[in-house]
Amino acid sequence: MGSRRGAAVAAVVVVGLLVVGVALTVAGATLLLRHVPRRAMLVVDVAGSLADPGPEGPVAELFSPRRVTRQGLLEGLARAVSDPRIRAVRLRVGDVGAGFATVQEIRSLLGKLTVAGKDTAAYLDTVGEFAPANREYLLASACRRIVVGPLATVNLTGLSARVPFLRGTLDKLGIEPEFPGIGEFKTARFFYTEKDLTAEDREMTGWLLASLRDQLVEQIAASRGLEPARVRELVAQAPLTAEAALAAGLVDEIADWQGFVEHSPAGGAERLEEISLGRYLRAQASVPGAPVVAVVSVRGAIVRGESGFSPLPVVGGEMAGADTVAEALRAVRDSEAVAAVLRIDSPGGSAVAAETIRAEVVRTAKQMPVVVSMGDVAASGGYWIACGATRLFASPATLTGSIGVYAGHLAMARFWEEKLGVSWGRVEGDPNADIFASLDPWTPPQRAAVERLLQTVYDSFVERVAAARRMSREAVEAVGRGRVFTGAQAVEKGLVDELGGFEEALAAAKELAGLDRDQPVQLAFYPRFPSLWERVVQRLVEDREVGALLRALAAGRLAPPGVVWMPPIALE
Repeated sequence: MGSRRGAAVAAVVVVGLLVVGVALTVAGATLLLRHVPRRAMLVVDVAGSLADPGPEGPVAELFSPRRVTRQGLLEGLARAVSDPRIRAVRLRVGDVGAGFATVQEIRSLLGKLTVAGKDTAAYLDTVGEFAPANREYLLASACRRIVVGPLATVNLTGLSARVPFLRGTLDKLGIEPEFPGIGEFKTARFFYTEKDLTAEDREMTGWLLASLRDQLVEQIAASRGLEPARVRELVAQAPLTAEAALAAGLVDEIADWQGFVEHSPAGGAERLEEISLGRYLRAQASVPGAPVVAVVSVRGAIVRGESGFSPLPVVGGEMAGADTVAEALRAVRDSEAVAAVLRIDSPGGSAVAAETIRAEVVRTAKQMPVVVSMGDVAASGGYWIACGATRLFASPATLTGSIGVYAGHLAMARFWEEKLGVSWGRVEGDPNADIFASLDPWTPPQRAAVERLLQTVYDSFVERVAAARRMSREAVEAVGRGRVFTGAQAVEKGLVDELGGFEEALAAAKELAGLDRDQPVQLAFYPRFPSLWERVVQRLVEDREVGALLRALAAGRLAPPGVVWMPPIALE
């Protein structure tokens, strides 16, 4: 009886919250959807990870402040290019957690805004504070004007690579790493097995670093009207004071934020009304009857099962579940979409999961154009998925390729016995019963069996790439065996079709679907992850009595009616 009374009380509370929520939503929409000012200045805070909405944990979702997302930022800037009401764009650039490829996507749109006659300017209170800020400056340099705070330093210190190795620690602990793989450039396993860079690891890291350094210098030089050699000199001299950066032509003005905002854009006499990115996005009504283009996201480690989020440090983060993504692709095929953009930002993961998703990509591509937009990284299992699409786009700084495979375990018997005093008894059984256990090193026959499995996976990877990219096996081997490339290098190697970000991929998808590249479309995003509130309601709906009350409300009876992996490389 008590449980029923409690359920009824809970149901009434939920019903009340739902009614209030609907009322607030309608009232808020009336305010938010008012017209954009006739002469507006779009003001955008760019800081943090710029991550898109995903399957975050409930604690993070509850306490994290609302932030600018990558998709929202790109969508807002893209709309502003052709919106005559937006006369100027002001960026407030903080510490940007996104990668170089994401920064290049934003830069591309800022360049289009400038070409369209918009006055663009960026403000940074400091360009890094006792930390490198190459991405932050690269982003700001796409604007017509860069303003920094009075105490700013400009930490355009360039790039180097630091690669960690765990072997020394494992040796001290008595743990023996065993990680066979196919591909001498499949270097992620060396994190466990080596104490320094192998010759192949050093070679690959060198060509990645050279490509990214050239991109950084050349793009800044073009934006600031400087010679590349001069930019290299300034990078070698950094960090610079605000005054030194001003004298060198890296910044245009030193002022505080208020002085920056009050500056009259483009010499206009009439003051512009500020509009935030969030308000601008909400004020844009969808185009009735416009064609639909699906956007399917694959972010994080590729795993079997459902997508999710792990709060664990180092190995945690977003996980792209094969079942979730495959279901999303099937939903796209059943929808009104005329094309799909597959946005991939993943270093890889399970080969089985990657193949599950790739197979659905191939099925979808038989029904409509599927264009891949690679983010900061689309490597190994991420590239496995991508190669099933109609066309592949990558930003110049995207890390991709890594056609290779490895697997392994940590043999911890000595650690247990010598460090913790734990011994393990054994009763003999089948010879390979413990082949996947993390206790004893593999016997030679067991290691041979693992290597045969890896060879099968690698051969499957190469065959799929060769068929999709119309390359011979020998040609794939020449760019495979674990090699990672930047997007710029991948185009030259034939692994990617064109350079460009999400906007370029979207334009190509429209064109392949028989639409004009500039035709307005509605974007439908997949998969859709329920919010914390939706999950709470779903849990209540699953309760029999509370669920009955909520279903009655919905019906209108009670009230008016969202192990293939690339190597870890820290670049700064």
